[in-house]
Amino acid sequence: MSPHTRFPVKPLAWLRNMALGAAAVLVMHGAMAQQSLVINTDRSGTGQKAALNKIVGDFEAQNPGVKVTVNYSDVESYKTSIRNFLVTSPPDIAFWFTGARMRAFTKRNLFEDLSGFLKETKLNEAMKPFIPAVTDNGKQYMLPTNMTTWGFYYNKQVFEKAGVKPPETWTELMATAGKLKASGIVPFTIGTRDLWANSLWFDYLDLRTNGLEFHMKLMDGKVPYTDARVKKVFALWADPIKKGYFLENASSYGWQEGIPFLSQGKAAMYLLGPYVRTSLPAEMHSNIGFFPFPVVEANMPRYEELSVNGVGIPRGAKNKDLAKKFLAFFASKENNLAFAKGGAVLPSRVDVAITDDPYAAEQFTHAKNAKGSSQFYDRDTDPDMAQAGMRGFQEFLQQPERADAILERLETTRARIFK
Repeated sequence: MSPHTRFPVKPLAWLRNMALGAAAVLVMHGAMAQQSLVINTDRSGTGQKAALNKIVGDFEAQNPGVKVTVNYSDVESYKTSIRNFLVTSPPDIAFWFTGARMRAFTKRNLFEDLSGFLKETKLNEAMKPFIPAVTDNGKQYMLPTNMTTWGFYYNKQVFEKAGVKPPETWTELMATAGKLKASGIVPFTIGTRDLWANSLWFDYLDLRTNGLEFHMKLMDGKVPYTDARVKKVFALWADPIKKGYFLENASSYGWQEGIPFLSQGKAAMYLLGPYVRTSLPAEMHSNIGFFPFPVVEANMPRYEELSVNGVGIPRGAKNKDLAKKFLAFFASKENNLAFAKGGAVLPSRVDVAITDDPYAAEQFTHAKNAKGSSQFYDRDTDPDMAQAGMRGFQEFLQQPERADAILERLETTRARIFK
């Protein structure tokens, strides 16, 4: 080409067009690279964290240009931080509890309505039994992630050495505890510094003694804490406390700090959830058995505590469409099962089969056999009532002789909250 050959377009115009085209490509590339998703979660146990990290990695691989940041936190500090970040710096996705805990935020319009999303993805059918737990005033605000069962975890070697078997009735449980105590073993380990774990004792004794309908009326503030039926629960509970069957100075231990007493054989039983297993190395799992909370009243149907966890999109999230895309991916059969197995809990889809995990199959049977269920004290009642109640339970474990004073105080709180 001759140096004097003319371009069909003026050089300056050509250069300008090239520059604009390159800029457009850079903008498009930048937009892809800048797609980000921020997830805040308290599911920081080793197994569930690994499962979530894999799901996140798979999602990023299927969506080039998307970067997912997961902020992990321990359960207790998360309970405080979520009150702040939902208002001041909401992530795109936030894990949380369902029931009353969820409604405390939905009433303040802090979670996005997911009713349409659940219907469009048909997850409302796949997760039908758990939808009531994420519903407030007819609308769904969270995606159920898994179901947690509760009951007694026990050290098999300790039981075998003491010559005892998993009890089926309250009378048998007390006899077993007496035999263990006499042999120098703490019957019940527990950590009440975090308050919530102790609530299981109250919930189960109330369910086993007074039934589900009464329990939920109490949770809804429709029954006084000074009712004779509530006092009966405290009287039953006081017996093992006064006999020294619980770990001493329980309020100085967090719930996780109570687990080593069980795994090391210093204590025999822990009324808790699957966190007992997920907090221990896999090689220790075979020595940890499970049995349901025993029968108290023979004619009472077997009601259980079955807690549903969830995940939602904060109202102030920046990337709601991308968040919904991730939730749909997260809720697939494969990922739903993997996330549940990572936390030693049950999947939230009824169309998922568990065939390779004896422990999970046992828990699933435990859940299926329930004649009805509550969630958990601090999920079923008003958050302020729950806080007052759990502090009362903590005090009761230390000073059972103060039962009447504690119940009077809780009744004053109930009357104020549930006007």
